[in-house]
Amino acid sequence: MKPDWKVASLCLVGALLFWLMNALNKEGYSARLAYPLQVAYDDSLYVPTSPLPRQIQASITGNGWDLLWRTLSLGNQPITYAITNPLHTKFINTASLTNLLSDQLKETQVNYIIADSLDVSFERRVVKTVKLQADTSAVRFPRHFVISTVINVIPQSITVEGPESAMREVPNTILIPLPKKISGDFDERLAIPYVNAPNVNATAKQVNISFEIAELLSPPPGSK
Repeated sequence: MKPDWKVASLCLVGALLFWLMNALNKEGYSARLAYPLQVAYDDSLYVPTSPLPRQIQASITGNGWDLLWRTLSLGNQPITYAITNPLHTKFINTASLTNLLSDQLKETQVNYIIADSLDVSFERRVVKTVKLQADTSAVRFPRHFVISTVINVIPQSITVEGPESAMREVPNTILIPLPKKISGDFDERLAIPYVNAPNVNATAKQVNISFEIAELLSPPPGSK
């Protein structure tokens, strides 16, 4: 009599599932899992000067089904770690993280937090309004030509914000350098210096500058 391979296969699958379910029902399994981390601080007063950690690694022990569920990230809620004094905080405390995670995982034992990179750095957030001005001091125009209209600068000012150390480099008036040679009426968008520095944000990164030039009707005194 030939064996029924389909029946044998189903029996084997059933036996494996039965074994797996019994195994997952047992306690005492350990795993290393990743959990999303959210660092809370007063962002109206402070700004991080290095990227904040977005997740932590934790060694946990518990029921097989629970670990499988969490390994698949089907229920891992972000852990919120509050920093109340950012200027005096240099790292995230792993003991506090362990307590926070333990409170969240009621039926799972948190063994320890694996500290890969939990350093943090903050500075005071500084906001200032900066005037924009065209710098024509190095521009060379065609002979006997001069700027004949008002120099339009749009926007005339911007709001710049960032960490205190970076904002010390931002002057109250930013001079926008123009091309060294201009041979006709000018209308261009130019990059604003300083606003592309790390951690510095501005309401605009470019400015539009326009003006017209015209030839003098009579050469200036002393010119040939």
